[in-house]
Amino acid sequence: MLRRIVILILPLTLGARSQQSPTGAALPGPEEFVNSIDTTVIPKNVKHYYLVAGTDTCRFVKYSYDDWIQYHLKEPLTINVLNELSEKVYLSRYPYLWKQHKLSKAVCITQKQADSLLDKTKNVIFSFSLPQFTDDGQYAVIDCNFICGPRCGQGTTYIFRLTTAGEWRLVGQNTNWAE
Repeated sequence: MLRRIVILILPLTLGARSQQSPTGAALPGPEEFVNSIDTTVIPKNVKHYYLVAGTDTCRFVKYSYDDWIQYHLKEPLTINVLNELSEKVYLSRYPYLWKQHKLSKAVCITQKQADSLLDKTKNVIFSFSLPQFTDDGQYAVIDCNFICGPRCGQGTTYIFRLTTAGEWRLVGQNTNWAE
């Protein structure tokens, strides 16, 4: 009986610990982060948007430092920060399902529902990768994709910095694909 109690308590402890970085910085949950940046990556006049329930893969695994410095960053970032974000993306390739009740503006739908909505109306369907954070919790990277038809859409990688006011500020973006 005691053995079962230990087994039940252990997963709860591990789940609670995942909200902190290795350095002890408090990290937002994926839904909390998406809620805080959705007005940056989704048009401000959108009250609700369709979001594919499962996460996409982030494309920030391999990047060109010179291209990001020259074309995609709004403020200087060290190669160490970009490398750390890239490593986090590489190591986090596991599926994640968004928790609908924690998302303020998203309406989670399946891929089948997304295909049906795109076939019947002029809807826009969004998908996000799982956000990844530096160990100190100061920077985050996420991919946002939207599809508006069979040959209509765009995918962008966004990098954010946490301000002293506790808000996520866009510091870099790169369009990965567009049709």
